[in-house]
Amino acid sequence: MHGIILLALEDYQLLHGGADSWREVWQLANRQQQPLAADRLYPDQLAQDLLHAAARQQKIPFNAFLEAFGRHLSVGLLSLGRTMGLLRPEWRTLDILEHLNKEIFAHFHFPEGVGKTPQIRAYRLKYGEVSAVYPSERKWCGLFKGIVLGCAQHFHETIRIQERLCMWDGAPLCRLSILLLDPTLQQQVEIGREFQMVHDRIQEIRFFNQFEGIPLVHPGLVLRYSQQEVMVQIHPQSLCAMQEEGVTYLALPHLPLGLKAEVKQLQWQQGTALLHNIIPTDGPIGRRVAQRVASNSSVMVAFQIEQQTFRGWLANLSITGIAIVLRSDPQLKEISPYTPIQMQFALPASTLDPADDSAESDYPLQCDGNILHIDERDGRHRIRILFRPLSVNDTRRLVAYYQEREQSALHALQTKIAITRKQLFDL
Repeated sequence: MHGIILLALEDYQLLHGGADSWREVWQLANRQQQPLAADRLYPDQLAQDLLHAAARQQKIPFNAFLEAFGRHLSVGLLSLGRTMGLLRPEWRTLDILEHLNKEIFAHFHFPEGVGKTPQIRAYRLKYGEVSAVYPSERKWCGLFKGIVLGCAQHFHETIRIQERLCMWDGAPLCRLSILLLDPTLQQQVEIGREFQMVHDRIQEIRFFNQFEGIPLVHPGLVLRYSQQEVMVQIHPQSLCAMQEEGVTYLALPHLPLGLKAEVKQLQWQQGTALLHNIIPTDGPIGRRVAQRVASNSSVMVAFQIEQQTFRGWLANLSITGIAIVLRSDPQLKEISPYTPIQMQFALPASTLDPADDSAESDYPLQCDGNILHIDERDGRHRIRILFRPLSVNDTRRLVAYYQEREQSALHALQTKIAITRKQLFDL
């Protein structure tokens, strides 16, 4: 345990327990009091003993003490994070949670047997929700909740923490959902100002579309803008996909949210699109580790969750995960994120490599994963799943399936672009 945390505990105890309370904490912990240093590491057991003793000294339940101490600790942690350059100026509570492991904890290293970084896994499900798992034997989930609530208070945000599982109730880990309650914070995007910033800096924005289920991502430039409309110049493939879909999704370099826009007008000669009705999406876009491809045929998926069997249809697929849709089922409403799931489905026969005899028949897959998110709308459930490590052969088949779908779609896309250009030329 880092000395900074124990010094914060001393400060908190003196603030709330009185001048002699810190000495009493050491006595209750059956420890010889020692001076603490901010640049030293201390055994976890010392921290455990002092925390439990502090809760007893203040005569409050241990978890309630941890949460109160966490709120106090958050102020110093935010200051430390800024001083060390670990926190970006635009980050707020859910942004910090999203980058906790890869960009914050990654900078801290402990010698073997002396301490370790908190075992917290956090996933940004959408702009206003983070799902977190805490599997540590420390059982300091109250401290984590207090730090999160303290951060929200610092940023003047209103959040709610839903604890779906807790180790103190006998569960093997803690599962929490951290929800941003103020919906207006999700809508604070002033379109004219955001596009002016991109235009003045001559920055590229990224456009996200689909054509026959294949994702397309291209850069583009802002030519002109107003509060209602934006004129952009983009790649012909994106123009064609916009023509098909009537909408596009955008990622601006400085904006933590994605944007969705309707296509008002296309100019093929100039390679431009006029966009309007621009609104923020639920969260950032373009952060997937692997591109997902929508199914071009009806692929049935059988899956088991907690010894219950369900059947649905493949919505999209990548080498890292899958999305399944099925009719709304009341049993799925009680399922939490990260719940294990087993799946069986068959990939349609591949024509990518005619020399591969095994490509002549559908390829069956049986794989395990964990549920990332379950959403219900319009009488259907949609389940997003992360695969556990796949076999080499299964991974190869998934890659081949994606490449075949991509080649087919891109060929159709180029044909459509050529026909459109010929029609324009004939005019």
